[in-house]
Amino acid sequence: MHPKPMTGAGFSFSTPYFYDGLRFVGNRTFVICAEKKRRYAECELLSICVLQGTTHSDFISAIFPSNFYRIGFSFEEMIAMMFNDTCNVIGVEEFSIFDSELEKLIKSGEYVLGNKSLTKEPLSAVTRNEDREWSDIVTWAIRALIQGEMNGLMRNPQLCNNDTILESNSTRLNYDQSVYCVGNYGEIFNRRFGENKRSSMNTINKGSPMIYSTPLGDIFGTNNDFQVMDEMIDGGVLKRVKSRKGDVLRCGVVVSFDDVNITSVDYCHVLAAALFNGDFEAVEFLTFRENDDVAYESLSHGIIDALAGTVVNFEGDVDRGFSYSTPYYYRDKESSVE
Repeated sequence: MHPKPMTGAGFSFSTPYFYDGLRFVGNRTFVICAEKKRRYAECELLSICVLQGTTHSDFISAIFPSNFYRIGFSFEEMIAMMFNDTCNVIGVEEFSIFDSELEKLIKSGEYVLGNKSLTKEPLSAVTRNEDREWSDIVTWAIRALIQGEMNGLMRNPQLCNNDTILESNSTRLNYDQSVYCVGNYGEIFNRRFGENKRSSMNTINKGSPMIYSTPLGDIFGTNNDFQVMDEMIDGGVLKRVKSRKGDVLRCGVVVSFDDVNITSVDYCHVLAAALFNGDFEAVEFLTFRENDDVAYESLSHGIIDALAGTVVNFEGDVDRGFSYSTPYYYRDKESSVE
């Protein structure tokens, strides 16, 4: 489904824990037609079933005329539509096929699963954004599974405390228990989908391409969305920036290895352009040394509005109460993402 902008809807999204995308299942000839977006010759009878109100239906409706696709209201209904020849191809995500009637038909050779993934969509957990502590807990529980697999931690009943006492201080939570009691990311994935089912998008990244474009959803929203955003201007950092003399963003940049990360400078310009309707020069820079607490103190006291070029870490997020953006730059230095 399309996520609404977080500024208007009031939701926070965790680190994505699963990536999938639109694949086609059905008659081999028509699956190829759908993948190649053909509508002529042998493809004239192509009919795609797609679930209503999803990014898949948006994607397909933007490519094919309405007479080439049919809308289903559930996965089960779409399978029934295949069986009664209403459509000859279903647009689904691969994970939804496992243990279904479609998987049996694919294994029997009656249907095929297309080779192309036409979209890439991250799945994550969602929380309300007024409780930042809870959002952090949800996110770091997921990150613990990924970190566990990367560092060789596995499910271990002997190390699982199985304690029902809830820790009231979130900074004292032991996220290793998520791994010891349930399993690391790879164990959970294999348990659910089986061995050798992981695509490259769902493997632990150890240096291959790492920048991923997260879908923005309906970024223009509706009039109601903009009314919510207007109300939010009355409080917080946005109000401070807007009311500052000269309308300027104060952006801190971390200096590493005696040089300024140019990517971080560009990010500050990007943020200014978003705030000031394209005026990317409306920014004042303050530089800080790497691992210098003055940078975080300046952020805490409102001397700067944002800090770019710092490394994502648990202590800063949970213990000290800072929020990190999606990483925009990966350094070779171990565990360094900015």
